[in-house]
Amino acid sequence: MPVLLYLALINVLVRIAAAVIRKQREPKPEPVCTTCSFAHMQYAVSGKRAISCTFAGGVRPMTIDVMYCSDYRDRSAPRCVAIVGFVQALDEAEVVAEVATAGRLSPRGCFETLA
Repeated sequence: MPVLLYLALINVLVRIAAAVIRKQREPKPEPVCTTCSFAHMQYAVSGKRAISCTFAGGVRPMTIDVMYCSDYRDRSAPRCVAIVGFVQALDEAEVVAEVATAGRLSPRGCFETLA
């Protein structure tokens, strides 16, 4: 009788240990920082990574895996180029034509022409 009790106890302990090991090996979701343009990523040979956020000029190490960020900017999105410069003096007829074909700023802040 005590042998059956020991076998049952060993079976329970083995199942608990297997569940713990299975949970540790389970893949974790990628943090949002891996695709953010403000992130500075360092990858170790062991597979660990060190993430630092460079938003607003400072470098802050991230100690948690971030799943949502209010300052996120996609690394693969095309950059908007702001058009800055001086305007030449135009005649009245050219001003009317320029206003008719003028563009506007999109909600993303990029310059788009009206079609």
